[in-house]
Amino acid sequence: MMKSRSGKILYVGKAKSIRHRVQSYFRPSAKPHGKTGLMLRHIEDVEYIVTSNVVEALVLENNLIKKHLPRYNIKLKDSGHYPYIKVTVGEPFPSLQIVRKIEKDNAKYFGPYIKPRVMRQTIKLLTRIFPIRTCELQLNEEGNKHRPCLDYHIKCCDAPCADYVDPVSYEAIVKHVVRFLSGDINQVVSDIRAKMELAAEKLHFELAAKYRDQISMVEDAVAKQNIDTPLDVDEDVIGIAYRDSEACVQVMMVRDGKLLDREHYFLTNVESGFKIEALTAFIQQYYENTSFIPQTIILPDTIEMPNTIENWLSEKRGSRISIHIPQRGRKNQLVEMATKNARLILEQRDYNCTVADEEDSVLLSLQKLLGLPRLPQRIEGFDISNLGDRFTVASMVVMENGEPEKSEYRHFKIRGVDGQNDYASMQEVITRRFRQSIVETRSPDLILIDGGKGQLNSAYQALKQLELAHVPIIGLAKRFERIYLPQQKDPIIISREDSALHLIQRIRNEAHRFALHYHRKLRVKNLTHSVLDDIPLVGKKRKKVLLRHFRSIDEIRNATIEKLLAVETINLQVAKNIQKHLNCM
Repeated sequence: MMKSRSGKILYVGKAKSIRHRVQSYFRPSAKPHGKTGLMLRHIEDVEYIVTSNVVEALVLENNLIKKHLPRYNIKLKDSGHYPYIKVTVGEPFPSLQIVRKIEKDNAKYFGPYIKPRVMRQTIKLLTRIFPIRTCELQLNEEGNKHRPCLDYHIKCCDAPCADYVDPVSYEAIVKHVVRFLSGDINQVVSDIRAKMELAAEKLHFELAAKYRDQISMVEDAVAKQNIDTPLDVDEDVIGIAYRDSEACVQVMMVRDGKLLDREHYFLTNVESGFKIEALTAFIQQYYENTSFIPQTIILPDTIEMPNTIENWLSEKRGSRISIHIPQRGRKNQLVEMATKNARLILEQRDYNCTVADEEDSVLLSLQKLLGLPRLPQRIEGFDISNLGDRFTVASMVVMENGEPEKSEYRHFKIRGVDGQNDYASMQEVITRRFRQSIVETRSPDLILIDGGKGQLNSAYQALKQLELAHVPIIGLAKRFERIYLPQQKDPIIISREDSALHLIQRIRNEAHRFALHYHRKLRVKNLTHSVLDDIPLVGKKRKKVLLRHFRSIDEIRNATIEKLLAVETINLQVAKNIQKHLNCM
């Protein structure tokens, strides 16, 4: 572990001989590559750990890289936030759950799933075919008295929570789920077909039809694809493409000879001339985290210590695995396909960067147009919404680099303004927003007010009172789409086709939409409000019972204590509260 003066780990490496490895960096004849040479300027200390064998060293290197994230190591972009499917096989009635972290328990984990939407579709399909529970209730082998949920009624769960299914039958469901997620589809279909034939022999035709439908759904879920092969093999086919200091790795997952899925990953800190090291780093980090290791891994190029990595992966799998570097034939075609996909993903990444550059050019155009001191990467938009003098609200939306940052959107209910007064309302919301922001590290590069001179001047006065008059602020008037600046008489008029105008229009419209949504929400809430809601000890249930019994508020108001006590759930104290509150109105 090579460390900086402050003790921060900058690089982690392994070798059979630590002495020779370290000397190779620091001897006078050494000619380090660009990144390595830069790293050596910062190295002040070297620590080492001795392991029993090379496999232990491999695992330790992985763990140290994951823990310390050294700046100069090749790193697989962390997939720790990606979800896994967890089957809690150690419980009496195992459940299917979505988790973000693998724990050392008796459960089985499948994933990680790079596309959570696909994972949820998989779970939805699974529960239709095999009704395994997805709740987190703690169940016993018997004596469970919970009420079945909706999943039971739509036939996605057999309700073990209510003892509607015995443990033996439920265990068969769990086995099918585990095999399905492991890619052992043929065995799943074979087991269900055997049950179907047995049910048909016993003349249980409805049960046989149920098994037939299960087989059909399973086969539809794993319909044959372009790379079908008569060989029932499990393989991972890996392709890699390079660009500058970055690489993209494509992993194609072949199960039972069928391409079931494919995912791509990015590597950072990849030096030119270090392609073998990059591929090795990926293999180490990817298979350290994955829950399933196939019997064959097909690579586009050689890696460091192939025998050691084979032994390590075989130990993790529990049976022998092999690593192939094909030169011709089907496997070579698969590697070329994976490599081509990786190259296309890098090209798409370039295109996305180009789009981002175009977005930056719009921001630059807006900066020049308004004479802003810096690029308006963060823009906050404000709008007022009301219905006469009622339910006056305001909205704040945030755009970061031209894209909505919805986690930072805010609603404001106007409190200090009587009647309909958009100017005073705007002044209040700006004051409330930026009174808090004085201590914040990040302030907006531009404030956009939905409105003309009046709204803009009110907001500007609020900023001046907070000593924030230096924060750039503009108003966008709806009718002619003219841009107003504070202390400037004439508006800025630009072409309706200008991309800078389109950007601020989008922010203005989003602020308007968000304010209107909140305003409607308050109106609907008010329409469902009743005077009964203000009476102590009268909740939703008692309110419902009272209205069902008396039919109207007037009947409740005129009812005697005796009549109120005749209503279910109404006791003496509640009856007195009702009479006291309604008779005072």
